[in-house]
Amino acid sequence: MFKYHYFETLDSTNDTAKSFPPFSVIHAGRQTKGRGRMGRSWFSLDGNLFMSIVVPQPAVPSDYSFLASLSVALTLAPLSPRIKWPNDVLINGKKISGILLETAPEQSDKLIIGIGINITACPDQTLYPTTCLKDCGVDTNAKVILDKVLQNFEDVLTSYQKSGFKEIRRKWLEFATGIGQTIHVRLPNKELTGIFNGLDEKGALLLTTPEKEYVLTAGDVFMI
Repeated sequence: MFKYHYFETLDSTNDTAKSFPPFSVIHAGRQTKGRGRMGRSWFSLDGNLFMSIVVPQPAVPSDYSFLASLSVALTLAPLSPRIKWPNDVLINGKKISGILLETAPEQSDKLIIGIGINITACPDQTLYPTTCLKDCGVDTNAKVILDKVLQNFEDVLTSYQKSGFKEIRRKWLEFATGIGQTIHVRLPNKELTGIFNGLDEKGALLLTTPEKEYVLTAGDVFMI
């Protein structure tokens, strides 16, 4: 379904992907200007996986955050991964993968899904604790993991096209971390602490604080 393109070095796989048609996959051996959610830098250490998937612009782009994180979790299933809302994948409570969705303003016909996975190394100065596959005892390489992620993404996408977001949400929740527990959510203008009560039908985080019920569509989640 997807056509694979490899580059030895890129500034950013997401930036390069914006010039490719839907159903392209961009893979870089090195990435010099990677970025994460909310404009943060993505530490692109050699040996790790830097990839972007190009899909036709969907009716609900945010759904693809769940498709992508579920695909990564399924790839890492032997390591009992968990997903921290909205799309960070964790192993043993430490971040191993991040996902960034972007569009090209001048090309509204497609969505770019950037996926980074720590294979051989992980940064030590980040917002969250991190890990990598090597530290988990897995000896592999970026291309092997990319192939597995892509296969799982194709399967998940097929399920989504057939059954809609409801089935993706159900599978995603099987990997979710923190449900029923107290979490801390950092928003642009305030911080909230409350009980994580799962997702609504659109994937928003349901948070119960002593004051009120919140339905959150963005934010940084921290386990307590």
